[in-house]
Amino acid sequence: MTDGHAWAIDNRCPHEGYPLASGTVDQDCVLTCNWHNWKFRLSDGKCLVGGDHVRSYPTKIEDGALWIDISDPPIDVVRKEILRGLETAFGERDFGRICREIARLHYHGLDPVDGLRAAIGWSSDRLEFGTTHAMAAAPDWLALATGTEDGLDTRLIPTAEAIDHLAFDTLRQPAFPFPEPSGEPFSTEAFLDSIEAEDRERAEALALRALDDGLGWVDLEQTFAQAALAHYNDFGHSLIYVAKAGELIARLPGETTRALVPPLARSICYAFREDLIPEFRGYRTTLERLPTPPSVEAGLDRPAVPFPATTKDALDWLAGALASFPAGEVYDRLLEALAQSLLHYDTRFGMAYEGPVTQNVSWLDFTHGLTFANAARTLCTRYPRLWSPALTQMACFLGRNHPFILKEDDLDTNSWIVPKADEFFAGIHEKLLDHGFRDPIFSAHLIKTTMAVEREFPVASPTCREALLAGLNRFLASPIKTKHVRRLARQAIELVARDFAASHPNAPSE
Repeated sequence: MTDGHAWAIDNRCPHEGYPLASGTVDQDCVLTCNWHNWKFRLSDGKCLVGGDHVRSYPTKIEDGALWIDISDPPIDVVRKEILRGLETAFGERDFGRICREIARLHYHGLDPVDGLRAAIGWSSDRLEFGTTHAMAAAPDWLALATGTEDGLDTRLIPTAEAIDHLAFDTLRQPAFPFPEPSGEPFSTEAFLDSIEAEDRERAEALALRALDDGLGWVDLEQTFAQAALAHYNDFGHSLIYVAKAGELIARLPGETTRALVPPLARSICYAFREDLIPEFRGYRTTLERLPTPPSVEAGLDRPAVPFPATTKDALDWLAGALASFPAGEVYDRLLEALAQSLLHYDTRFGMAYEGPVTQNVSWLDFTHGLTFANAARTLCTRYPRLWSPALTQMACFLGRNHPFILKEDDLDTNSWIVPKADEFFAGIHEKLLDHGFRDPIFSAHLIKTTMAVEREFPVASPTCREALLAGLNRFLASPIKTKHVRRLARQAIELVARDFAASHPNAPSE
């Protein structure tokens, strides 16, 4: 109380709950929490040093009695205040405060996923190269939250994880504005032409024009999938991002579409086209020679699971298999082979530091084959004409990873077989909820690979199911090196030394 006026605020510091009644008040009516030095203005609860504000309550003194109004403000005011706090936490990537604001939404009877909707909007134009793993992992985090009933933390953690990854990807990034909607009407041909020409502004403007004209994701998805498969784009990322955008829009309809579609167009424009490098130049010619697969099997035994030594071998196998077997059967065989490759990954490549850049191969190179496959089946089931390029890219994954797998005799595969799928997946969910990775790119791959396997498991053949579970089991049980200090230093020295020697032939070595 000061000058005949009383102030009332919550007694718990919003940081870690220390009682503010044990704090210190100065002559300016600023209260300091003596635990971590957070400072609050008593007149309105605003935090002057620290983070979250503390709630203040209207007071009056009447007939010698102090009255405190503890009634809640209107819910729309509460919601705006919480989202304002979440935006501050988002801008600083303050995970603790992100969790607190999400919890506040819950306890006020609001939808915590509103926080994710807002974060997607804050991120949309701050991704210089468009869609990232953060947006792609978000629907999988939401699926994890939906599938659990164990407790409040298991339902709120996935939402906080999705927001945190978006915060990580946009931290200290300026806006990279989208253009105005195009004056040119949207058409599949125009959009595909803009992507092929890497005309980012035209592609984004066409996408925005489509939305302005009332087209929804259901109208655009096939065109975006075609664009993603026009090249072996970004190690399969482009198609994964298209599939995940659809999942996220389905979970968060409305304005989320406008926040997701332009950065997706941007990312496909910027995608590097691996079919232009020597190893994958067979991608285009393979597409041109692939036969139209039969609608039913031609009375033959199932195609063997391919273990090609090169990408060319994998592409040749695909052309032969599609001559006799339907696309779905060939898909299952390729999926099983990709799962077997994951199971047999030689982890020495992930730990080594003396090899060339071409041997910078980690677990994530192998998990992408499965996440791409899941995206391919999802989209090709709706748009069967996309099977040929999707299967061709699966074959590319298979061929490129073959040099980095163990020989059959070098791995006891029986030790990785999973006897009970339900118990296995339940255990993985627990691990995902407390994964321990600081950089969200790693937890994103854990959640995406797990969810891809869970979705493929019910529709896969028995042998494919076994391979999927065993590969995922070994992946999750193995350490992941998150920073390659010596590898990067040595490769940098080698590159710079070679360039320096070429331009300074008379300089002494090292």
